[in-house]
Amino acid sequence: MKSVRIHINGIVQGVGFRPYVYRLAVERGLSGWVENTSQGVIIEAQGREPEVDSFLEALRKNPPPQSLIEKFSVEDIPPQPASGFRIAESRQGQGTTLISPDIALCPDCRNEMLNPNDRRYGYPFINCTNCGPRFSIIRQTPYDRPATTMADFTMCPDCEGEYHDPLNRRFHAQPIACPACGPKVWLCRPGGVVIAEGAAAVHGAARALRDGQILALKGIGGFHLACNAADLEAVAKLRQRKRRPHKPLALMVDSVDTARRLCRLVPEEAAIMDSPQAPIVLVLKQASDLISELIAPGNRYLGLMLPYSPLHRLLFEALARDDPRPWALVMTSGNISDLPIIIDNHQAMDKLGFIADCFLLHDRPIENRNDDSIVFWSGQEPGHFQIMRHSRGYAPNPLTLPLETPPCLAVGGQMKNTFCLAQGQRAYLSQHIGEMESFEAMSFFEEMVEKYQRWFKIEPQAVVHDLHPDYLTTRWAGSQSVAEKIAVPHHFAHLLSVLADNGTCQPAIGVVFDGTGYGLDGKIWGGEFLYHHGAGQISRLGHLEYLPLPGGEAAIRHPWRIALAYGLTLFGPDAVWDGLKVDPEQKELIKKQVKGDLNLVWTSSLGRLYDAVSAALGICTEITFEAQAAMALESAAAGGVSAAYGFQIEEDGPARVVKLRRLWQGLMDDIQNRVPAAVAAAKFQNAVVDFTMAMCDNIKSITQCRTVALSGGVFQNRTLLSELEGRLADRGFRVLVHRQVPANDGGLSLGQVLYYAFKR
Repeated sequence: MKSVRIHINGIVQGVGFRPYVYRLAVERGLSGWVENTSQGVIIEAQGREPEVDSFLEALRKNPPPQSLIEKFSVEDIPPQPASGFRIAESRQGQGTTLISPDIALCPDCRNEMLNPNDRRYGYPFINCTNCGPRFSIIRQTPYDRPATTMADFTMCPDCEGEYHDPLNRRFHAQPIACPACGPKVWLCRPGGVVIAEGAAAVHGAARALRDGQILALKGIGGFHLACNAADLEAVAKLRQRKRRPHKPLALMVDSVDTARRLCRLVPEEAAIMDSPQAPIVLVLKQASDLISELIAPGNRYLGLMLPYSPLHRLLFEALARDDPRPWALVMTSGNISDLPIIIDNHQAMDKLGFIADCFLLHDRPIENRNDDSIVFWSGQEPGHFQIMRHSRGYAPNPLTLPLETPPCLAVGGQMKNTFCLAQGQRAYLSQHIGEMESFEAMSFFEEMVEKYQRWFKIEPQAVVHDLHPDYLTTRWAGSQSVAEKIAVPHHFAHLLSVLADNGTCQPAIGVVFDGTGYGLDGKIWGGEFLYHHGAGQISRLGHLEYLPLPGGEAAIRHPWRIALAYGLTLFGPDAVWDGLKVDPEQKELIKKQVKGDLNLVWTSSLGRLYDAVSAALGICTEITFEAQAAMALESAAAGGVSAAYGFQIEEDGPARVVKLRRLWQGLMDDIQNRVPAAVAAAKFQNAVVDFTMAMCDNIKSITQCRTVALSGGVFQNRTLLSELEGRLADRGFRVLVHRQVPANDGGLSLGQVLYYAFKR
């Protein structure tokens, strides 16, 4: 006989771990027990030695699919008097329990929901231990029903029987429910007048979508605004009401087959779409009559996702019942522009009433707002993809740091904010918070900071923030009562973020390309060539030459101003081409600003250079959303052109500077010679690859380092990323890119944590 105590730590609650352990033990005739604690899952098992060894091997090698085992320890204990195996009640304690992300509808639940003979037929809140809401409904840990927003729903006898049956798929599935005892759904008008309830509500919502109406739908982590993606008038109406004239709209499609009719879908992308995380996947679009041209104007990519909640799936079933054709719906975040996604019924009626024609609501509260995640497959390695928005399906999974840190809170930046709470080698990156420019966003940020500290039992002794003094996160950090407040240069945090993402502390050349970041010299950086010596020591060994932004933020909103100012600076007033079709008085104003150095912000930003070239080519001269001009240029540049504009690299003290006069001269010549904008855009992007390769070779000759880390929002440009990854690898470099956190500012907070860990 053999008797053991097993301690398993990780994501082991809310994922069917205890019933799995129970079944393994019963199959092998073991006695003992399993229980949830605040320190993870603890098991005592006793039986014949071969069966106990088989039990341990199965636990290690084949845990439940949604679990994540971080630590697995076994100790021998004296034999215990016991008969049978049982599941003990959960215990509170001093340790930390990890929280499962929200999980997409599983095949078993989908089949039951669509089976007329099943008692949950057509029920929009079906779930089991393999799927359903987790993070979005949790209030406290351990993860048990009284600690979730399901606490007010008393289980009926049938659900209670399933809940307490260890051999049932719904054993201790905390959101378990059925039509007799669970949440309800209803359809109403903006004024609150109820139109229909239950199945009739879902069919009424489908009818409204077919009729060209806009639907506000309460999902897993917040509201969506939906309309028929093929209905030009409906999409135009949604854009007008939401004041979102150009930014691409995410789509939810009924199947992978429909996705293939819209896009050139590769197997890796199909697998990500149909995964338990079910994010929005950016895929290369192709001509199709299934969607309106207004979905993603001037963009090569569509953001597609599958119906990941039962309610979404039932909505598509209702659409197909009366119109059996492939369906695609706009499914964009239910919020006011740049504010957090709405989660409350009353707030939705108040804030979205001027956008939506009807509301599909339910009475299961959302505790933690959780927007849809966005990913793309980089095309370089099978199964590897990059996260652009870290949220539903991924948060709050822990990240493993390459070295230990004292307890700290990193608050990220101003745009695409996330925060990161860390202690030891474990870091918790928050879900997407968003743009930190409003009271609502700040309240959301503070709410989640408090919850993360409570859930994961970390009391930070330091707050780490961006170097920029005017960020709201920087000001908030300054108001905190902690022992240390650490400022981190923006682009240093980007470099350390990609190192942490890859679990390394090694020396690396850092190529950090983005739009805006406060530099050590008080200027705006964004085209940076850095070197991490190791131990957090970073030097700036190169950058793009500084050029002026006339009016700062005004220039970013009107990139023609950047194009004009760059041309004036590089060639003077007599060499400015006449390609920009803008108001002559505005032109004269920019000329005076540049000549007199009035209200200019100097920047090395590659993101701003993309904006300037896009405007100069007439591709995008005004923007209504961040990175619009750069995205439009990326789409225009896809064409297989191999030529590139020239550039120069000059020494400036310890740094090498990429000089842009030759590049700009080539661009102006092509404009005057009426070279197609697509060709010029490709030549520009090829030049970016060329000068990046030249700078990496330069820095390698100085440092002997053959590792290059790529970070910053510009690396959401898939063409640039893919080309650089391939060229660097061909040149013998090891290339590090983002995998678990965004390359954009959504990953900054992880880099800030690693900076603090090094300094400690």
